[in-house]
Amino acid sequence: MITWAYGTVLRIVRTEKAMQEIKVEIEGEEARALHYPQWLGEVEEGEQVLLNTTAVTLGLGSGGYHFVAARSDEKDIGTPLQQAHRQSGHIMKGRYTPFQHAVLAAEEPDSPHHAQFAAVEEDVLKGMPVVVGELHSMLPAFALALHNSKGRSPYRLVYIMSEGGAQPLALSQHVRALRQSGRLCAAITYGHGFGGDSECVNLYTALAAARLVWQADVVIVAPGPGTVGTATPFGFSGMEQIAIVQAVRSLGGIPILLPRVSKADKRTRHQGISHHTQTVLRFLRETPLVINTTQELVDEWGEQSVYHTVILHETLPAERWEELTADYEIPLITMNRGVEEDGLFFAHMYYAACFLRAMDFSSPLWFNKQENAHYLSEMRLEDE
Repeated sequence: MITWAYGTVLRIVRTEKAMQEIKVEIEGEEARALHYPQWLGEVEEGEQVLLNTTAVTLGLGSGGYHFVAARSDEKDIGTPLQQAHRQSGHIMKGRYTPFQHAVLAAEEPDSPHHAQFAAVEEDVLKGMPVVVGELHSMLPAFALALHNSKGRSPYRLVYIMSEGGAQPLALSQHVRALRQSGRLCAAITYGHGFGGDSECVNLYTALAAARLVWQADVVIVAPGPGTVGTATPFGFSGMEQIAIVQAVRSLGGIPILLPRVSKADKRTRHQGISHHTQTVLRFLRETPLVINTTQELVDEWGEQSVYHTVILHETLPAERWEELTADYEIPLITMNRGVEEDGLFFAHMYYAACFLRAMDFSSPLWFNKQENAHYLSEMRLEDE
């Protein structure tokens, strides 16, 4: 089902390279809408537009925005628009839809990086740590915590947007803010996701691009805004974490899973360690990975796989986030809850960052997982 409505552009709220936020009038009512100019060019005040209103009609978590699907003012449609937005690439995103469009993928022959991908090795990540998360809200919290170290060179953090949420990278205000503040050096999109600093065909080449093209020290893979769940054991976007962790491991990286935890979520299935995380860990029970948490949660969690390294941390004081977010313009929110309401959730992003700052990933320790699992699980990290 798709619901449509015609509207008139009342004003342009903001214009960025990859997205416009606008106010529109629909049958006498004012509403918010988003538009991706790479498809149809920039809209102007007074134009008539066709809007996809499905998410708002259904009351879903789109942020209350409609989306521009077509413009009735055709003055910019034609050769000038095609020339202005022409790409040199031949890889199609959104294939076989009205909005399929070509991008220059990092791997393809016309790319300046093609030779690197042609010679890529199966252990291309060379022990690079890759953090894997279920929710987009994990990205800013982790990035802020990672760059908390004083007297230390900034980490080259690269974000890979998975396909579990929004497909346009431009929808993320956090990516924009993290780039501007220097906490994020690049963002990569793969599959049908689009708008990254590098566009890639699949997850494996996206991971390789983080290493080869962007010289990442640390990578975080997480969806864009707007994941889904169905209150069933396997029917949620976060099941993609299984394939992501396995890909990281197969390419010689160190997968670090961000657990979804909460004391504030009213849904029983998400209290403590979410059933989403527990399900993912069961499917990954024979895949080596690292998970950071507290003793309290380990006690309620029960038996863990011998392949999983559990790093214990001291409980993070909630006021720690006041310092971390002092110069960050966007509030940290997950499921409409901030740090004050759901500090346990955000603390686990900090624990992962604390672990990364403490470890030497060049050590051979990381490549014989079972032998060293017991030693690592006895580590106990405290806040710096």
